[in-house]
Amino acid sequence: MLFQAGAAKINVTPHLGCQMAGYASRDQGSQTITDALYSKAIVLDDGNQQVAIITNDLIGVAAEFVADVRREIEYATSIPQRNIMISCSHTHFGPETRQSDLITNNEHIIGNGKYIHHLAERMTTVVEIAQQNLQPARIGYGSGMVDNVSFNRHTIQPDGTAKTSFLLPPPDTDLTFGLSDPKLNIIRIEDPNQKTIATLVHFACHPVTSTDKMYAISADYPGYVMNLIEGVEGGVTLFGLGCAGNLVPIQRQKAFPRLIGHTIGAEALKVLQWINTTCDIRIQTHTKSVELTRRETGEVGDVEKIEIQCINIGGIYFVGLPGEIFTEIGLNIASKSGIEKLLLISMTNGSYGYFPTMIAYEQGGYESGVSQFQADCGETLTEVVTEMIREV
Repeated sequence: MLFQAGAAKINVTPHLGCQMAGYASRDQGSQTITDALYSKAIVLDDGNQQVAIITNDLIGVAAEFVADVRREIEYATSIPQRNIMISCSHTHFGPETRQSDLITNNEHIIGNGKYIHHLAERMTTVVEIAQQNLQPARIGYGSGMVDNVSFNRHTIQPDGTAKTSFLLPPPDTDLTFGLSDPKLNIIRIEDPNQKTIATLVHFACHPVTSTDKMYAISADYPGYVMNLIEGVEGGVTLFGLGCAGNLVPIQRQKAFPRLIGHTIGAEALKVLQWINTTCDIRIQTHTKSVELTRRETGEVGDVEKIEIQCINIGGIYFVGLPGEIFTEIGLNIASKSGIEKLLLISMTNGSYGYFPTMIAYEQGGYESGVSQFQADCGETLTEVVTEMIREV
């Protein structure tokens, strides 16, 4: 079988004055643009079926939006909806893209409704172009470590309760820090002459390297990661966010988006040089619907159905999770699955808020306080994803 791949990117930068996402305290629309936002896609074909992986410089998109875009992509490309993965970097400096969170009564904010419709068209277009760019290809996996750019903000006080440390506490603090995930996963896709078609970088850290006082559109540190790699290696570079629900940058503001982005990008470039690739590829796909009980009532039947998606590309597992997943959950899934080439990509195919661990609900803290699900949501997710990986 002939393995093929195609990649493309398209600009999805919003208009000035748009409602921004990420901080509820903002009372103005965007005022300037620091760097452009993109929707990027890779289409992969093993001779029997095609899959499309789309990443976006956005905070997240609703499951209803994903369903609409998938239908449009299938109509335009014949790629089955179940084979389409749509994820977001979770930048807090992009436009609001979730209809339920749009503000309509503030004269200082220009509505985002037209932009959201335009965004759906752009995502469909970028997959069409990636499909048109299909060519013989090889794919490979590598990993590195970046252990000096993030920390676990779910810190524990001496009395056992949690304090959410949005900024890095001083070194003499009496807080106990939780786990972090320094692993960097890299996917290299190249043509038979070793020319780069696409790179995918997967890392777990909230893209919040500035504050709620910033009214500039930006892809945040993932933008610097992708621009650095594209500038050196060529091709299209995509970014997938790991399980970063409680992981944040060690520093914010000023030059830190660039410093953190270039630190991650430099490690990725080092890893890329040594990745072995293959064209002996078989693609498998699988989706599951998981019912999670909402915490407002806790009544039987008051559930939210969320989608978990898995795409196995020659032993490289892409698992899409639709929310902000505590890093402990991701590490637990990775340990139980026993799979090295595992990319747990959060903010995928929907945006359902935080999925903390059960103990975090007992300890308190920001994430468990605003999560819409009951305390066992993280453990349920772990069981379902682990079983799903085994099935694939």
